[in-house]
Amino acid sequence: MSKKSHEYYIDIARVFSMTSVIMIHVGAMSWYDAPFSIYPWGVMNLFDLLSRYCVPVFLMISGYLFLDPERDIPVKKIYTRYLPRLLAAFFFWSFLYALITSGFATQRTLENGVGFKIIQDTFWGHYHMWYMYIIVGLYIITPALRPIAADRKASRYFLIVSYLLSYVMPMIQMIPFIYEHTAKYTNRLELKFITGYVFYYLAGYYFGSAELTARQQKLAYIIGTCAFIFSVTVVTAYVLIMQFPNSELHEYYTAGVPVYSIAAFLFFKYKFNKFDLNTKPGRVILWMSKLSFGVYMAHDFGLIVFKKAGITPMIASPFISMPLMTLTDLVISLLIAWIVSLIPGLRKWVI
Repeated sequence: MSKKSHEYYIDIARVFSMTSVIMIHVGAMSWYDAPFSIYPWGVMNLFDLLSRYCVPVFLMISGYLFLDPERDIPVKKIYTRYLPRLLAAFFFWSFLYALITSGFATQRTLENGVGFKIIQDTFWGHYHMWYMYIIVGLYIITPALRPIAADRKASRYFLIVSYLLSYVMPMIQMIPFIYEHTAKYTNRLELKFITGYVFYYLAGYYFGSAELTARQQKLAYIIGTCAFIFSVTVVTAYVLIMQFPNSELHEYYTAGVPVYSIAAFLFFKYKFNKFDLNTKPGRVILWMSKLSFGVYMAHDFGLIVFKKAGITPMIASPFISMPLMTLTDLVISLLIAWIVSLIPGLRKWVI
């Protein structure tokens, strides 16, 4: 694949993905609010599942960029440039959240365990910063994955085996009878290297560097749509029957999400590959893309304000409240990230 100096579909994918992250966390505010019915809970659930491609696409973008054999990414560069930046961003944003979660923002004291909680919460990170741990781990094993990414047959084999053992098998084992009789054996395989988010990371370069025909693209979209419908059907049926949501069915390691996410990644690649970012809307998207990491890190500040004010997705019809709250928080997060980016030295390290 002959690459452009700058592939603008990646910027568009980042903007949509960061918006979808906010959408998921907006919905999470009322995730356990009954009644569990088609409306309004089912509508909120639909928005959630529609947005589930976000983290996988973020990981695929990173994989596409970092596993590219043509990019010079030596081990030294990973440990002296990329990892230090991740750690600096983690502790900067985590400390700001810790000031709130520790009680310091309201009590204005370091006594009564508040000081210890600030330290503890800073090192642990806010709830959405689990993603930072994943990225650090993927960067560490990047030198080992780059030779696999350079070999199309090895990559294909890795992705097939990883998908079957990391996503399909665990979902089948969610059926109680099957889990009881198989988990004790499969758990002993110790397949940690090919499990979890490595799949998305490697898939990013595999599909990002591939050239699909129009027919193959259409097939990918059809399969992705079917995977999405499957996820919606399974989750909705479970909740209606059990009258309580099972968060595991929404996770990024369920069988339908990887297929749907790959289709979304390909959609961005082929539908926006000729998008002109030199237009005014294009320049706005490029600006938002550059702040996307900061938006991800800062977006829960707006949600904290919503919670304090008693604003949740159930305050109105989810058809209105979910998009409106998402866009409002997006604007707040962009403003925070932009302000931080203006502070000398911080743009390079935490945005």
